[in-house]
Amino acid sequence: MSVRRMLPFIFINIIVSAVVVLAILFWWDSRRPPGTEIVAGSTPLALTTPLAGGTAPVGALSSTEAAAPPAAETRVHIVQAGETLGSISQLYDVPLGDIMQANGLSDPNFIQVNQELVIPIGGLPTPTSIPTLPPTAAVPPTPIPTDLPVEGEVIIEIREVIGVGDLATEAVSIANVGSRPVALLNWQLQDEQGRVYTFGQVTLFGDGAAILVHSGAGRDGLSDVYWGLTEPTWEAGETVTLVDNEGTSRATYMITGG
Repeated sequence: MSVRRMLPFIFINIIVSAVVVLAILFWWDSRRPPGTEIVAGSTPLALTTPLAGGTAPVGALSSTEAAAPPAAETRVHIVQAGETLGSISQLYDVPLGDIMQANGLSDPNFIQVNQELVIPIGGLPTPTSIPTLPPTAAVPPTPIPTDLPVEGEVIIEIREVIGVGDLATEAVSIANVGSRPVALLNWQLQDEQGRVYTFGQVTLFGDGAAILVHSGAGRDGLSDVYWGLTEPTWEAGETVTLVDNEGTSRATYMITGG
């Protein structure tokens, strides 16, 4: 048979072979499970099922890491003139006690302008053990905790003397009913016998803020200070006088009753 007569048979064989190969490839592709396509150069995905023996797959987070809450945020606040711990607490919506504890403060009235305060937003961090350090000499606080605002008016009054003649309960109530805070450092409370109580670092923030001056001994706090006397000092008919650090009388009160 000549080559010319064989050419049609050769072309038919080529076409049939191509159809058979395409049919086999289509059948094989239809039997492959979906999602198993592999793209050249792609990075294999991390396994999502545990390996034999309970070993976690590479790149998978442990249950402890996945459940760990975010760490509490801390921020540093620079104290500005006229600010108090109370206003700073409201500014960041953080409890005043948390701010005091985070900064080692014992009195919310004693802060300074430009002082850096750590603000524990989200709560205080978990305490960790701290090595014991040798004791150091205590550093006395600065006399004026912060510059007070100059706007408004200071109106100081002696409201009452309670427990007259009883050392355990005797105390003088002093209030600032004005709109501006006032520092009572070196102000004096005087009786008619010449006895004097001198105030330390105490600030009355106004709008009725008050403090009790107890005649007896005790530990000073936010709203109570103690004279440390061993006997009562006040009696009916006596005048109580409050003078400022320049010697000017700022308030008087006549004790009534018997």
